[in-house]
Amino acid sequence: MNIVGAIFPLGNYSSERNGSFINHLRSLLPFARTCLIRGDADQCFRPLLFQAALSYAAIGKRVSFYTPAPFQTIPSLVHTLIPKSLSTANLHLIRFHYLPTIFDVHKHLSDSTCDIIIIDGYLEFPLSKQDDSFKIISACALLKDTYEYLSARSHRNDLILLCSCTCAEISMANVEQRALFNLAIDIEMLEDGDYRFQVHLSTKSNSSCVFNLRSGRNEIMPLCAMIEEQKD
Repeated sequence: MNIVGAIFPLGNYSSERNGSFINHLRSLLPFARTCLIRGDADQCFRPLLFQAALSYAAIGKRVSFYTPAPFQTIPSLVHTLIPKSLSTANLHLIRFHYLPTIFDVHKHLSDSTCDIIIIDGYLEFPLSKQDDSFKIISACALLKDTYEYLSARSHRNDLILLCSCTCAEISMANVEQRALFNLAIDIEMLEDGDYRFQVHLSTKSNSSCVFNLRSGRNEIMPLCAMIEEQKD
């Protein structure tokens, strides 16, 4: 299961036109092991990350979910995606960790033996001078180093790291230029309330994947998907 497929209900893009989009994702994304979700639409980050946790737990993966704010309820947007029988959802494989700072997160990660690392609001954990680009880049670089350390220690190449953040666009552009994540997903809320997602790969590919989703009362509904060619 690739990262994008774990986050979004891509299987619902069933039209012939969108078939090429799904094939494009499947051919380009298997290598992606680290992903950053960013943008201003932070109100939909937690449901998307929770959906990823459910997707991976459903196939038997152990998930560590870090977040600065405790969950009070299961996010409504994933209600229709939870199996009717909770025993098949493997919710016991998802461990939630509520830690006060980024440094506490990294300290806890150093002893982690999970298969999937999910960090909700990575830069929303207390960080001095959060608007300082150097501090932001350093924090993301530290996360990359921690991920590589855990991968090397466990002698595996299938460890997944997925995190979200809201931050100044120029700061995150610097993060992307340094290819600190295999994959970056930009989220934009459109004027009609729908969401636009653009998937960027840290490769020399001149195309990106774009798809629109609508958040209903208890579900995320696919609208359209496409491959956009980027002109140099």
